Amino acid sequence: MFIKKLQVFNYKSYLDSGLMEFSPGVNIIVGRNNAGKTSLLEVLKLDFENHPHRSLKTLPNKLSSLQEESKIQITLHIEKEELRNLIKISIIGIPRAATEKYYFFADKYEYEPNDYHDQYMSAIDESVRYAVRQFKDFLENTDFILTSLFLQPNLKMENKSLIKLLNFESYKQAFKKVFYKIKYDDSDQIVIEETTSYSDEDGIVQEPFVNYSGKIQESIGYKLFDKFQNRIYRFQAERLNIGICKCESKADINLKSNASNLAEVLFILQGKIPGMFAQFNKLVSDILPEIKWISVVMRDDTNVEILVWNTDNLHRNDLSLPLSSCGSGVSQVLAILYILVSSEEHRTLIIDEPQSFLHPGAAKKLIETIKQFPQHQYFIATHSPEIIASANPSTIIKLQYQDCETTASVINPKEIESQNEILAELGVRLSDVFGADSILWVEGQTEEICFPLILEKVARTTLMGIKILSVNSTDALLDGKRSDLVFDIYQKLTTGATLFPPAIGFIFDRESKTEVSNNNWLFKIHGANILSSLFQELCENKLEFRKTNHSKKLTEWLLKNKPDFLSDLAEELGNFLHKK
Repeated sequence: MFIKKLQVFNYKSYLDSGLMEFSPGVNIIVGRNNAGKTSLLEVLKLDFENHPHRSLKTLPNKLSSLQEESKIQITLHIEKEELRNLIKISIIGIPRAATEKYYFFADKYEYEPNDYHDQYMSAIDESVRYAVRQFKDFLENTDFILTSLFLQPNLKMENKSLIKLLNFESYKQAFKKVFYKIKYDDSDQIVIEETTSYSDEDGIVQEPFVNYSGKIQESIGYKLFDKFQNRIYRFQAERLNIGICKCESKADINLKSNASNLAEVLFILQGKIPGMFAQFNKLVSDILPEIKWISVVMRDDTNVEILVWNTDNLHRNDLSLPLSSCGSGVSQVLAILYILVSSEEHRTLIIDEPQSFLHPGAAKKLIETIKQFPQHQYFIATHSPEIIASANPSTIIKLQYQDCETTASVINPKEIESQNEILAELGVRLSDVFGADSILWVEGQTEEICFPLILEKVARTTLMGIKILSVNSTDALLDGKRSDLVFDIYQKLTTGATLFPPAIGFIFDRESKTEVSNNNWLFKIHGANILSSLFQELCENKLEFRKTNHSKKLTEWLLKNKPDFLSDLAEELGNFLHKK
């Protein structure tokens, strides 16, 4: 079971997000600061507060009041096997007792009983049997369900959505508050629970079915939704106080959605499934190499506590540390890894900026580990190009904030792969461009290093989100026959829903590609060659000219002693920046 589609209405920066579609596996969410990433993660947890959108659209004047409530429309992809198993087993994963039944909504004939009691009961009997046949056919003949629900704050569900969960629209419903108990028999078939008999003046009467006027929340569909919501976990950059807790159960190894019982479930895993616990420890050490082992011990007051071992000498328990004494990222990693190794059923993990609570190397290893458990669904909000590149995401959602409103667009990961190939041809990486407002492409590393210095010292201009980047080989790109390739690459990088910022221009050396009528010798010499010759002559071949090193030092000397000499270049660069 996973989140297939989501639309956010009137929540914080979202007036209407538009429809976002997700996939199982890794879903990456990108966007600038204040673009609405955290707000999206809040609603993905499904249990969100009411925070109506504020802008001139919702508050046109000071006397306006916010009328509408926040809500989301969520489409869940439900495997039929999950639904069948839910009917068969209890919420804690053990066979249900004979007296514990789920309820479903049954159709009935819409007329009142008449004087012929037997005829009336026969009509009910036939109606319920029809509903059972329809529901059984629904369960057996399709592989999955897509059910769309409207949720309001604090897990409040609209009535239409509640009714939809009664039988997933597998047949028409006539009355809204009549349920019938159902169960699986020994032959794995759905049957209807019969009622006990009662006496009337003519003797014993046996009603064919139990009619139960209960709450919709007791229906199969709602129980499945409740189970799903409790298996959504959100991780963000905060210190979780989860190192110690009471050991209240010795059977349940499900981690709570707030991870508060982590010590308890690890304690049970350590004792009952040591092989899985060893796998858990190996993954911890893979991501955090300084940690050699995790153990859980029973304290005198029936509490259990997580201990972290930063030494290979596991005989020295005095050298172990309580989890509460470790960094905030450690507890997050332990909780995430427990879910991965212990959960066979689908889980939903929401991770907000993993690089903010983990070292970049550890964050990348965490993503690599997550990819080994594709049965779960992941939502990862990040600014990190390394994480985006290593995640190989199923879906990338790009959020943009403009005019007090967040909009979302879906980026095809295959487009990102092709754009990475383009960047490789230009000689740059995703990490070089991601996060920039715009790019000024220049010929080489010398220009990449020196142009920002000239802009700062001579043009008195700051880059403010503009990155100056060098291409790999202008000779290959501007050989006369392939000149259009540069502009083709630029067009591919700056069109469509893309992670990459637009280019504001290209500055390359002339390289004799255009005619210059000026006979001044300065327009005809090769600067790098003449500098190399000067170095050889003046240093008697003891020092070799290095463009990226010595060009910067020469530029710094000119900026300090002869800044006017660079004024024309500074003006030209400034003109390009103003084109943004």
